[in-house]
Amino acid sequence: MQLTHTPALLRSLGAAAVLGVVALAARRPDLVVLVAPFVVHLAWGWSMRRRGAPRVDVRPRAVVVPEGESVPLAVSVSAAWPSSLVTAQWPVRAGVALEPDAGTVVDAVVPEGVTMAVQPERWGRYDVGPGRVAVADPSGSWRASTMLPRVTVTVRPASSTLEGGSGVAHPIGIVGMHRSRHRGDGSDLADVREFRPGDRLKRINWRVTSRLGAVHVNSTLTERDTDVLIVADTLLDIVPADAGAATSLDATVRAVAAISRHYVGFGDRVAIHDLGRRIGHVRSGTGPRQARVVLNVLSRANRSVPDWDMLRPVGSLTSGMLVFFCSPLLEREAQDEIVRLRRMGAEVIGVDTLPEEIGRFDDIASFRRDTFLGEAWMIRRMERDAAVARLRSLGIPVTPWRGTGSLASVLLSMEAARSAPRRVLGR
Repeated sequence: MQLTHTPALLRSLGAAAVLGVVALAARRPDLVVLVAPFVVHLAWGWSMRRRGAPRVDVRPRAVVVPEGESVPLAVSVSAAWPSSLVTAQWPVRAGVALEPDAGTVVDAVVPEGVTMAVQPERWGRYDVGPGRVAVADPSGSWRASTMLPRVTVTVRPASSTLEGGSGVAHPIGIVGMHRSRHRGDGSDLADVREFRPGDRLKRINWRVTSRLGAVHVNSTLTERDTDVLIVADTLLDIVPADAGAATSLDATVRAVAAISRHYVGFGDRVAIHDLGRRIGHVRSGTGPRQARVVLNVLSRANRSVPDWDMLRPVGSLTSGMLVFFCSPLLEREAQDEIVRLRRMGAEVIGVDTLPEEIGRFDDIASFRRDTFLGEAWMIRRMERDAAVARLRSLGIPVTPWRGTGSLASVLLSMEAARSAPRRVLGR
């Protein structure tokens, strides 16, 4: 910071000089009374002069917070003068609410600094600043100002757990929390049978043994895990007419966050494949670390990337893998990709992320009357709904994303199909 004098000091100096010359030239001692306040201000200001300028620090420089929380930005100033007056100003930008609203804080120097609250409206990465800070001494004679560095605020999307079951019809791993149809070490009771050589003593059912007279043991079903692949269609970001409404990218990010957290909690291996380039890929992994990696990747998703026409298809799949296809399903390439994944042997669930109000009759009034954009979106949605009906006829469930309870019915029905009786065909 560079220390400079203020116009108030120059005015006091000029007024004292002019009045002093007039008093001497006109021999008016009464004018000395008028000169006295300016001389006092000059003496006070000169006593406040410091050789070194105050030091300024901003905390934090970079912070990661969950969605919905505010970030306090503290501008601390070294006490160059007692009771210094600090003015901190941050620019107002879209998507970030400031407290105070104008982004300007005026306060005296305190140990914890001058604080302003930053409230991002939704998930993503925001650069707040660069701001400006000015420090003035108590007499208003000296002033130092400098630019504040940018502060990076990364907001992780809300990641509530899905409602419903796991939806895993065919677990493919050997260790996990999904009940399988195979008998072995587990916690779910399959039946009670007589003791055989090699059975563990801790599995003896003493009630049945005492009642029947012969040693009986509990037979259990094994618990296994599976591979979960979340496909994110970010080729297009469909933005409703209402600027504050959620876009298709918002719905996709929140769906991916909720699905990944749900299955990481089951101990499954979760991976993310981006058909576009707004989110990026996440390798398969499990455990709390994988959940943090997914949230960090989602929080860095780039909204400013233009729409991309070239689709990056999914590579090889494991038979029986559970695939969640999060897409607005507007592009023919995305519709073909979800069918291809189903034919590769995966259990595919379509998650419709198109905003609910897009293409509805009530949405026509939000467009300009001299255009036919509202009618065009209605036709586009009708074509898309027909494509969704064809996907359902192929055995691919498609459910619109309306929160954590959106997939409950589909997951419960798929989980029930795992334990349903099967007909064995004879040769």
